[in-house]
Amino acid sequence: MASNILIAVTGSIAAYKIPDLVSELGKRGHQVQCILSLSASQFVSPLVLETLSGRPVRSALFGADITGTEHIDLARWADILVVAPATANMLAKLAVGIADDLVSTVALATTAPLLIAPAMNTVMWEHPATRQNLNTLVERGARLVDPATGTLACGEVGAGKLAPLATIVQDIEAALAGTTHDLAGTKVLITAGPTTSPIDAVRYVTNHSTGRMGAAMAEEALRRGAEVYFVLGVDKGVVRPKAPIGGGRLTVFEVRTAEEMAQAALKVLPQVNGVVATAAVLDYRVANGATGKLKRAAEATALEMLPSVDVLGTLRAAATHQWFLGFAAETDNVEANGRGKLESKQLDFLFANQVARSGETAPTGFSVSTNGGTLFRRDGQAVTLPVMSKTELAKRLWDAII
Repeated sequence: MASNILIAVTGSIAAYKIPDLVSELGKRGHQVQCILSLSASQFVSPLVLETLSGRPVRSALFGADITGTEHIDLARWADILVVAPATANMLAKLAVGIADDLVSTVALATTAPLLIAPAMNTVMWEHPATRQNLNTLVERGARLVDPATGTLACGEVGAGKLAPLATIVQDIEAALAGTTHDLAGTKVLITAGPTTSPIDAVRYVTNHSTGRMGAAMAEEALRRGAEVYFVLGVDKGVVRPKAPIGGGRLTVFEVRTAEEMAQAALKVLPQVNGVVATAAVLDYRVANGATGKLKRAAEATALEMLPSVDVLGTLRAAATHQWFLGFAAETDNVEANGRGKLESKQLDFLFANQVARSGETAPTGFSVSTNGGTLFRRDGQAVTLPVMSKTELAKRLWDAII
């Protein structure tokens, strides 16, 4: 179905890609109108955008040929407002509600859905102010197309590249189609984060999981209308999902040990339609943790370790009708180990990814904002998903499940 798409271009070097976006949307039958921030014309030609869209580009609030209500007319015309590329400066304006140029004024005046595709240097993207502004916009209902990771215009490598145009087009059409509520009425149990096992009163054994992948899965499920029960293994630096505006569809249970995680998840299991097991559960626990603090000794000591509870296996054994998506973080033989876990746990889906060996780093796995790997299905099919943000990966995984 053809729609009126208002594209707001702001002053990022990635603006040179927007003519191709306009062209593709036009080929799909949409009407496209471009508006530019004052600095955007330094990076992309208004004439090119006018030629491809068939509509005059607007960038000023005032002028001889501009009516006093043109910003309102544009705001009402749009079926969706797409800010691409979105700079850190524009994100700040949108979050606070500043209206000092055409783009920010139209954004404040429209009731159309807002889709944001940021592009900026990695340090700017990861700055707490930018993260806070993004969170504010997402909480208000904005749809975020996470930037890609790669070599930036400045020569640095990291997150901040404008998302692939195919992804932006897909998200625009998904927003227009209203597919963000395709999990309405669905209840999901998500396990996330690490588990711990106490050595004594002040020390414990754990792993590098931050729960970020689980939080991304939860937030995407909430955006699509699901009710989420989130069982989180807590430790320093774990990521908690953000509840949607109005709340009421996210319940968080904080646990520490694998045994506590299993108990909390089992209580919720009868109420849900499916289980997403992202938690990095310890396979072993300390046999006899000391109740006090162990003192330093000159001689060597040893810890006796026993198998801990298999949280995913326990949930699968207790299930009656639920579907299951498991996760497998592997350092070696990712495909073989992933398929083996899919079969041994009798899962419907399993996402397997590479994690870094000790002393190494990797763009997938623990303590990073990106991930990639292979989604295996019970019917034998497999889909390889390249490295992308965990937020974008969550969208892709939910698309596959649905």
